[in-house]
Amino acid sequence: MFVGVGAARVRDLFEQAAKSAPCIVFIDELDALGRSRSGGQVMGGNEERESTLNQLLVEMDGF
Repeated sequence: MFVGVGAARVRDLFEQAAKSAPCIVFIDELDALGRSRSGGQVMGGNEERESTLNQLLVEMDGF
């Protein structure tokens, strides 16, 4: 996956959901995107996952 693709897909998903309102957005296996809060700071390769998760949280806020 290219950098930024995950966040763009999340944005597109919520744009389509808003156009199709009322609708239900079902996200399966969300735990694969997040990580444990108790874990220490992990360096490297997680920026894409974190940006995708952050975009999901932004889109869910006030939806």
